[in-house]
Amino acid sequence: MTVQYQAHFVSSESIIARQLVTNGYAVVDNYLPGGQFRTLREEMVQVWQSGCFRHAGVGRGENRELQPTIRNDKVLWLEPMACSPAQRRYLATLENLRLKLNQELLLGLFNFEGHMAVYPPGARYQRHLDQFRDMGTRRVSAVLYLNENWTMNDGGALRLYLDNDKLGSYQDIYPYAGRLVTFLSDRFYHEVLPAGRERYSITGWFRQRDDMLAD
Repeated sequence: MTVQYQAHFVSSESIIARQLVTNGYAVVDNYLPGGQFRTLREEMVQVWQSGCFRHAGVGRGENRELQPTIRNDKVLWLEPMACSPAQRRYLATLENLRLKLNQELLLGLFNFEGHMAVYPPGARYQRHLDQFRDMGTRRVSAVLYLNENWTMNDGGALRLYLDNDKLGSYQDIYPYAGRLVTFLSDRFYHEVLPAGRERYSITGWFRQRDDMLAD
């Protein structure tokens, strides 16, 4: 008797949704094909070298200010109308993820906002929460790493604190190329540890509408 097995493919989006439900965060390697993330990295390096990145600030609106003792990375916000084809392809994959999270977790995610971020050697971002105190639109944080041949000796880990504000246990997640990290924005304090070489990522947040929060 011949037994036939049917392969069961589980998409990255489904894996992320399940891990967010179980753990509140998810780590998926090889989220993008190698050629796609290399193109993103090459574009990012070119823009970085052109001097278009700006010092990242802390806070928002009128309260936004530069505090290099807290964070000293540099960023360039993604503008959908000005994105390259490679950036648009990546944003399209995030749109698929948004739809899956809404379908399975009923989060009511409306859109995605994000920026490219470069941490020069020695730069860091101290412990913080992605959710602003007076504005709860950010629901899920998403970070794609673009660092080829990265090792643990290079440092630069994302330190995710697992006990909310107790800061007891934590998970260090290294920024390997093609790795996507997602987590609930209002739940996890986190920080970026210093790295020994330039560290590249695309960081952003899936957001709810303001009017949904009022309901």
